[in-house]
Amino acid sequence: MPEGNTLRVAMIAASLALAGCENGVPAVSADAPIHEANSSGDPAADLVRNFRMGANLEEMANEVAASTHTYATVSPTDVKAQISRLTPKYQTEWDANLAKAHAAHLSLEELRSLAAEGRRSPFYPKLEQQRPAIAADMKAASGALLQRLVTEALASASKRS
Repeated sequence: MPEGNTLRVAMIAASLALAGCENGVPAVSADAPIHEANSSGDPAADLVRNFRMGANLEEMANEVAASTHTYATVSPTDVKAQISRLTPKYQTEWDANLAKAHAAHLSLEELRSLAAEGRRSPFYPKLEQQRPAIAADMKAASGALLQRLVTEALASASKRS
């Protein structure tokens, strides 16, 4: 990918990390956890997994890819297919970064409660208060990951064109 596109992807990735999901951090669902009985011993990871907080990776990668100059030179369908194919490769790291960002701003007790109770947790207001700081940590930790995903998908789609 030309250097100009790489820089553009990095800038877009950084802005989307904040804008794409309520200050960069997906909201905890009011519903019961998706994996209610699962506990890994890491309450931050449980919070991210139980409420599928990292599920926005593919959507964000598609938005970043669509904003590049390279996107206009390849099949959008191929790019989306490549992003869909590659997302699982990056998902674990994305989720781990999201968990670390939450763990840096919430106590173990708070994380356990949020992982089990979501918005019904008495600590949900604190999560909302910490959202900007969590988003900043996520942006710093995951901008390069998003860039790698998009770059790899665009390169693969370019080879197919």
